[in-house]
Amino acid sequence: MGDEAVQVNPGPASGEPPLPLEPSVRSEAAPVRSEPGPVLLKPLDPRVRILWRLAAGLRAVVWTGGAALVETYGRGQPLVEAILPDTLPPGWLTGGMAALWILVMVLVPSLRYRRWRYALRTDDLWIRRGILVHRISVIPYSRLQFVDTRQGPLERWFGLTELVVHTAAPGTSGLIPGLRAGEAEALRERLARVASGEADGA
Repeated sequence: MGDEAVQVNPGPASGEPPLPLEPSVRSEAAPVRSEPGPVLLKPLDPRVRILWRLAAGLRAVVWTGGAALVETYGRGQPLVEAILPDTLPPGWLTGGMAALWILVMVLVPSLRYRRWRYALRTDDLWIRRGILVHRISVIPYSRLQFVDTRQGPLERWFGLTELVVHTAAPGTSGLIPGLRAGEAEALRERLARVASGEADGA
């Protein structure tokens, strides 16, 4: 899946040329605020959908196993009896938990992937994410304190990395998951150079 090119509404000019961005493969018009000229909304690596499904599968095993234990050994306990009435058939909690997690594994990773986009703009890093609640984070380069990357066991297995952006202001830090390791390292160094230039020019 290629990058997503968008035309944005005019905003305050900074006097600096925009950061160079890779050419897009596929273009799709969509509004992004506060930036003059075209900006590329870049997607995550498609393999992150498999990673998220695998992570959800591991959680499904834990929760479904817990439900099975409650149904098997919790009978006779007042709290369990209040949650699991005798009128319900045996195994309904375990089956319902398994069905819920299967639904999560099928739908949520694809929806997260479609919504999660980021862009390097002239003065800030723009991140969009969220399924039910859509969130847009705009992180000015002048607020960046440091940028790091991290990998868990599953990320290392898939060759993916998370980029974490830290700022001085609480609540303005950013996260970009599902990046190829080399891409994440290059982006980290690029943001560090931009932030250093902003600090030197302040």
